[in-house]
Order: sequence, then structure tokens, then C-alpha cells
Amino acid sequence: MQDFILIIFDTLRSNSNDDFKEKFERSESITFRIGKSFSDELRQESEHKLKSVNTLVNQIIKTYVSWHKPAKQAGIGYFDKVLVSDMINLLSDEQIVQLAQQHFKRRINDIVYMLENQTSFPPSFDSTINWIEASGFNYKYNSNKEFKTLVIQFDMGRKWSLFFYTYIQLALEYYTITDSQCDMTENTVVIKIKN
Repeated sequence: MQDFILIIFDTLRSNSNDDFKEKFERSESITFRIGKSFSDELRQESEHKLKSVNTLVNQIIKTYVSWHKPAKQAGIGYFDKVLVSDMINLLSDEQIVQLAQQHFKRRINDIVYMLENQTSFPPSFDSTINWIEASGFNYKYNSNKEFKTLVIQFDMGRKWSLFFYTYIQLALEYYTITDSQCDMTENTVVIKIKN
């Protein structure tokens, strides 16, 4: 939120009023009719999250358009984290690496194209962050002049971290992103890409 406020402040400071109006008049007002139980739930959620209903609804729509719809088109579905964790824990480390390699070879181009509408690795992390948020994982994203860093806390055990770590390493190699680093712990994967 603080970054957003600073962006708005910088925009106000550096742009004329006409530029400001042009940038922020891209939204439009639309009226929806929804059931009372849904509107009550939205109000409760907005109070819980300390956000306006308008902000919450905009986030829901953005998540649908930027993640749920393209993910469905790419063949990505929801999964029970406990089930996936239990299944992957049945595999050896070698089998996990082999599974990551096999899945990467079969699916990476289709997934990246459907989610990002391009065929290069998305260094912005946008699709990855959309997936993380939709899946309910905790994460931290930081970007400075030198690096973009994404820390994902899966809490699904070392073997899931190994799978995801291997998958990201393969993506970084495949798209020749050499100024990068990927690390893992028992429950966390860290991706660092030089700007």
C-alpha cells in the first residue's frame, strides 16, 4: 500500500493535471446486481481486510481476468496442498527431479504462452505471483535497482520445494537467464533475477 501511495505521489508530482487525468480516467463505472448473501459476505470480507468493497471487487475481477481464466485455458486447476504433498513425499529426490524435467519439457511453452501471451520466460513474476495468490501461499516480492526477488513459502515440505526449485532452475536455464539465483529450504523457494 505504501508503494502504491508513493507511486501516486510521484505521478502527481511529475505529471501535469492533464496527464494525471488521462492515466487515471481509464476506469469506468458498472452496476451489478448480486444476491444479498454475496453482498453481505463481500462487506464482511472488506471490513476484515480493511478495504473498501469497491477495492475488493476490483481485486476479485483482476484475479479472474489475470489468473483464473487464463489458468483454466492453460489446463491448470486447483489442488489440495496436503494431497500433492503426500503424493510427492512418496517419490525419491531423483524421481522428483525427473518429474520436474518431464513436466517442464511437456508444458512450459504452452503454460507461459497461455498465461503471459508470449513465449519467453516472464521476468516480471506476474503470472507466478497471480498463481501464488490464487493458491493461498505466502510470499514476499522485492524489486530494487539490482535484483527482483521472490520468496515463496509453500509449507509443503522439502520434496515439494525440491520440485518447484528444479522447475524454476529449468526455466531459468531454458530462457538463458544467467544473472539469476534460486535457493530452497524445507518449505521455501527463493528466486532472484538481476535487473
